[in-house]
Amino acid sequence: FTLRPHRYKLARTMSSRLMTTALIFLFSSAFTSQAQTAADVSKGRQLFLGMCSRCHGAQGGGGEGPSLTKLTRAHNDEELRAIISNGIPERGMPRIRRFTDAELRQMIGFVHSLSQASSVANTGKPENGKAVYQKLGCGSCHIVVGEGGDFGPELTNIGARRAPDYLRQAIIDPAAALPRGATIPGRGFNEFLPVHVVTRDGHEVTGIRLNEDSFTIQIRDTGNKLYSFRKADVRQLDKQFGKSLMPDYKARAAGPDLDDLVAYLSGLGGAK
Repeated sequence: FTLRPHRYKLARTMSSRLMTTALIFLFSSAFTSQAQTAADVSKGRQLFLGMCSRCHGAQGGGGEGPSLTKLTRAHNDEELRAIISNGIPERGMPRIRRFTDAELRQMIGFVHSLSQASSVANTGKPENGKAVYQKLGCGSCHIVVGEGGDFGPELTNIGARRAPDYLRQAIIDPAAALPRGATIPGRGFNEFLPVHVVTRDGHEVTGIRLNEDSFTIQIRDTGNKLYSFRKADVRQLDKQFGKSLMPDYKARAAGPDLDDLVAYLSGLGGAK
């Protein structure tokens, strides 16, 4: 099969015009999509700051809730949409049903942008950070891959759950970055809350609250000893909200040591 010369010329002309039109449409659509995406992300950020930043941090790096710079539960937009709409009740995340479809799309766009945004520059060396971790004795309170104490939260996957800026703050100002633990029925979350107890016979115990109900409270002290007190037998019960039993490492971990320690912790759990 062959085209006659005038038909071949016409076919080439039409093909060229179609290609040109397609390219114009492609670049025009890409530009429009980018502009719309930028607008959506901006609006999604406003929604995020109003609804989510208290738990996840203004930059999504984590706080009371996990970091959103690396999503471990949502592998696509539909899963992320379901999490935002339905929440994660067992983890204390409330559902949000007041968003319109457009607002959900904008929120999803902003959450995706968090993984692309740079957090605190991670210039430290993880291998040196591990040595700093050991030198400071962090393993006496924290478990990493089955090794260490369990007085504080486990750090095996901390890099996948917390962004570097959150980790840095937790090291130099622990009270400003209190972690959340298990749910206490009827009382919200156990935030590794420091508690000081004085019994009626004058015995004093300081530790973290493990559990509490209307009549009793359970505490673990820094020596990892467990206590259970009946509140009727307690003379003083001081819940130290806004405080932490974690030492302040601002003076002991500074400069390169702090950068290295943050880099080491950021690498735990596969975060990059």
